[in-house]
Amino acid sequence: MNTQEINLKKMSPDLLSDFAEKLAENLKKNKNTNKQTQIRKFYDELSMWNNKVQFSKDKQSEYEKNAIFIKMMKAKVAYAAARKSGGNYLVSEDFKNFFDELITQIEDCETLKNAKLFMEAVMGYCKYFEEKNKNR
Repeated sequence: MNTQEINLKKMSPDLLSDFAEKLAENLKKNKNTNKQTQIRKFYDELSMWNNKVQFSKDKQSEYEKNAIFIKMMKAKVAYAAARKSGGNYLVSEDFKNFFDELITQIEDCETLKNAKLFMEAVMGYCKYFEEKNKNR
C-alpha cells in the first residue's frame, strides 16, 4: 500500500473513503495482527491529543506544546510492531508504515485534526473487514 497518497494538508473525500477502505482491507488481510484493540489504542491516543488541541483557546500554541508527545507515538507503534503476543506481532509492518506516515505529516492543529479524521475512517473500515473475514 502506497502511503505516499496520504496528504493531510489537502484532505480529499477520496482519502476518507476509497483510500481508507483499501488501506483497511490491506491491514486486515492477516487475521493474526492488527487486531481492532491494537488499532483502537493508537486511534484513542491520537484522538486524545486532537481533543486537547482542538478544545483549547489557542489551538496552535497547544499543538506546539504537545507536538513532542504526538511525534512520540511513532516510537510506540514501532514497539508494538516489534512485540509478539501468542506468536504474532501486535501490529504489522504495513500498519507501522501507515501510522509513521500519518504522524510525520502532522505539522499543526489542522493536520492533527485531519489525521484523526483519516484514522477514524480507517478504524471503521478495519472493523468492517475484521467482521467480514470472521465469516469466511
